[in-house]
Amino acid sequence: MTGIERKVRRPLGLGLVGGLVVLGLAACGGTPTASPAPTTPVAVAATVAPAAGGEGGGGDEPNIPYVAPAGAFHFPHPQSWGQATQPGESIRYTGRDEFISVGIVTTALAPLDYARADAGALTAASPGYQGQAPVAQQVAGWAGALVAYTWQAGPSPVTGKMVPSSANRYYIPGPGGRLAVFTYSSPTGTYDPAGADDFANAFAWGK
Repeated sequence: MTGIERKVRRPLGLGLVGGLVVLGLAACGGTPTASPAPTTPVAVAATVAPAAGGEGGGGDEPNIPYVAPAGAFHFPHPQSWGQATQPGESIRYTGRDEFISVGIVTTALAPLDYARADAGALTAASPGYQGQAPVAQQVAGWAGALVAYTWQAGPSPVTGKMVPSSANRYYIPGPGGRLAVFTYSSPTGTYDPAGADDFANAFAWGK
């Protein structure tokens, strides 16, 4: 059983996802050479696909690949999760209270410098944000960066309450000055950082 299979095996919760807000890099002395910077989590409603595999049904839920247009990048996600892409993102898949989002930017900043700038935006935009300092980290075979943080997702469309959540946000450099901002978030009570690493390390750039 793989780390990713272990990650998606447990039941999912309340239908919460995160969104993104545009990050300005001027204050950090860097200027994107193309796309706007990726954005920061806020809760939004989304349609979630019916449960499948291990989600409420026992066993391990299989993962299926998402392949970006023209094969620009790809990564796996649980097959029961539905698309709920938000402005500023390239793609988002969400379960009932977990999500994976990917934003692609082109920037002259190194991953760690970009992470430091993005962490400031996360602090301002994520309710109850508490984050660790960005660190350099090898991810998906690249010398990237990581920000680990907690935040209050919600309010829940079911209970109306905020849901304590944890997230890892990975910065994965690629060819042509591209940078993937890969975020995995789930409720803190069931959060598995090793599972988050498994998903991020399965990300790959296309040719």
